[in-house]
Amino acid sequence: MTGTSTRASPPTTAREPEHLTRNRRVDAAHTPRRQNQMKSIAQIVQNNRRLLAAYEDKVQPRFLSRYAREPMDAAAVYRKLRALDPGPDAPARVLDLGCGTGWLARMLAAEPRYRRANIVGYDLSPNAIRIARERAAVDGLGARTEFHVADVLAPLAGEPGRTDEIWVCGALHQMKDAGAALSRVAGLLADGGIAYVQTFAEDPDVNERVDMAVMAKMGHRVFRGSELEDLAEANGLKLGGASHAGMVYFCTLTKKSAIGEAGK
Repeated sequence: MTGTSTRASPPTTAREPEHLTRNRRVDAAHTPRRQNQMKSIAQIVQNNRRLLAAYEDKVQPRFLSRYAREPMDAAAVYRKLRALDPGPDAPARVLDLGCGTGWLARMLAAEPRYRRANIVGYDLSPNAIRIARERAAVDGLGARTEFHVADVLAPLAGEPGRTDEIWVCGALHQMKDAGAALSRVAGLLADGGIAYVQTFAEDPDVNERVDMAVMAKMGHRVFRGSELEDLAEANGLKLGGASHAGMVYFCTLTKKSAIGEAGK
């Protein structure tokens, strides 16, 4: 035997095909990194089709009633907003921004005054939009409503400045940039048009320390004082009527006229 020793070569492993390696890289690049903070309940609901289907009929009425300090469901929200301003007699184009499962768009489409209206709902959740389309079809309103997956802060289909009514119910307090959302409303709204908003605002009679924490957990912003009115004014809108039931806040917004009010 010689003084040199021979070492066994390590076993060779089969090389992964290039197309599989490339696919794994693409998948990794498009997989969101895990966040340190927990998802809000609103985000969890959006991503769960079964929860979304129950939200409109069961969860939302209980939640609204809790913070309104009175019975409150979708129909009550609609009545509260309509009582502030009847709106145009025969709107031609109506947008429902952050439409969720389409409860409001369907409610409007069932009214005679909207018989000739083009009613379009937008929401970020594909699950919500799928349910909205299904329920509109079941109610026989599929031909009178449209629902699209879209970020309302991104460009939307349709001509700016041509919308007679814009409804933002249960959505503004979940948007990352409420000011940008209101600016988008002002840009889409026709002169003489009206926006109906249902959101949440502080109420001195509510235990804020507890309820604000719950709202934050839900992913909801609670507007303070004149915050919402100031945001509207800064983004080309002016406050019309307003009312509240507990922390549930209702208001109408109109577009500032091009002459005289734009700089105020």
